[in-house]
Amino acid sequence: MAGMSRGSEAYDLSLFEPKQAKIVKLVPNKKEDKAQMKRTRIQSMVNTATTLLMAALAVLAVGMIIACRVHLTEMDSQMQAKQQELNNLQSEHVRLTSELAAKTSAQQVEDYATQVLGMQKVDPGQIQYITVQGGDEVEVAEPEKKGLLESIGDSISNFFSELAYLFQ
Repeated sequence: MAGMSRGSEAYDLSLFEPKQAKIVKLVPNKKEDKAQMKRTRIQSMVNTATTLLMAALAVLAVGMIIACRVHLTEMDSQMQAKQQELNNLQSEHVRLTSELAAKTSAQQVEDYATQVLGMQKVDPGQIQYITVQGGDEVEVAEPEKKGLLESIGDSISNFFSELAYLFQ
C-alpha cells in the first residue's frame, strides 16, 4: 500500500536548490606570493617615481612662470624709464628749437651784426656786377692708362684697405 497512496508522497526539493560552495582553505603558494610582492613593490616604486616627476614638473612650471613674470616686470620698469627719458628729451628738443628760432630770427641777426660787429646795410653804390664772357670752362685731364700689373696691384691694395676699414 505504500506504493498506492496518492498525494501523500513527498518530494525532496532540496536536491534542486543551489548548494553553497564549501570554503576550502588553500595553502599559499610561496612563489606566487613572492611574485605578487615583487609586483607590488615595483608598482609602488613606479607610482612614487611618477608622483615625484609630476611634482618636479609642476614646480618647474611654477618657477618658469615666476621667472617670466619677474623678467616682464623688469622690462616694464625699463620701458617706463626709457619713456620718461624720451619725454624729457622731447621737451628739451622743443625748448632748444624755440631758443634757436629766437636767436636766429632775421631781426636778431640784424641787431647782432649792427650792434656787436659794427656792420651796416649795403648801399646800392657799393654793389658791382662782374660779367664773364664765354662762361666758365674747366678742362679735365684724361687719366693715364695703366698697365695690367699696375691695375692688379691697385686692386689688391684697394681690397686690403677696404678690409682694414671694415675691421676698424
